[in-house]
Amino acid sequence: MKPGFLVIEKETGTRSTSCVSVVKRVLGRNVRVGHGGTLDSTAGGILVLLVGRATRASRYVMALPKTYETIARFGLRTSTDDMTGETLEEHDAGYLDDGVIDRAVLSLLGLRDQIPPSISAVRVAGKRAHFLARSGESVVLSPRPVMVTSIARATSISHTREVKLLIRCHRGTYIRSLVRDLGEILGCGATVVALERTSIGPFDRAGSISSALLGESGREYLETRIIPVSEIHKGFTTYRVHPFHERALLSGKPVPMDQMERISWGGSLSESLILLLSERFVSFAAISRTEGFSTATPVTTIETGDVE
Repeated sequence: MKPGFLVIEKETGTRSTSCVSVVKRVLGRNVRVGHGGTLDSTAGGILVLLVGRATRASRYVMALPKTYETIARFGLRTSTDDMTGETLEEHDAGYLDDGVIDRAVLSLLGLRDQIPPSISAVRVAGKRAHFLARSGESVVLSPRPVMVTSIARATSISHTREVKLLIRCHRGTYIRSLVRDLGEILGCGATVVALERTSIGPFDRAGSISSALLGESGREYLETRIIPVSEIHKGFTTYRVHPFHERALLSGKPVPMDQMERISWGGSLSESLILLLSERFVSFAAISRTEGFSTATPVTTIETGDVE
């Protein structure tokens, strides 16, 4: 079996860890299966699972930009920043119109501090915040920097004071917190009614497998749906490795940048991490600059051949 990625369209109400468990059961206990970032059970959409040696790419998949569609309801504040929580406050949001919302979302763009929701997976004193919150304990979370590269209204505000938003952001960004903050900017509060992740880097709904069908899938079928590890190059600035340098890179040695061919630009934010692509492996590499010369040193290398 070749290592690679399975793109799952997770249904709302299904746990991400359940998808991992089902795929592991179908492929066999000896096959490693991981994920490139989970989704809350209350959200649906794209979940990238990592198979075999591709599990080594987990942190790099998590670093890829993500896109979301969310429906925000204005005039409502809840304890969880979505409809699963208790109502804290309700306000009249009748003064809102599309223009007011369009101007407000601009303040959410770029690098900013964000306080995660109380039921997030952030750890507090070694425990998940959502565990503490659901146990009735008070949870105080610190702000953390997040990057939002685009946010726009996709529908006009409805009579129920709801709007669909399209968002592109990076690792660590909570959409529920963005909607909450937008409500605070507008002075009426807001909460998430529905949330779907539509892509993670180059991985989207095209070619995805419904989580509802995973349990009915056989090993042979899932193997045919595994996307090669090399496809991750679409999310990173990528250089083609000359066969002459393969042995050095597999040994962890640096290679001069001017002796490799750049084949694509990527969507990740890192200026010091690139992807090296060869017929035998992909390698995430760090760029170093010394005396005017740049070299790439492997950080994580994944061989792309068959593995049991």
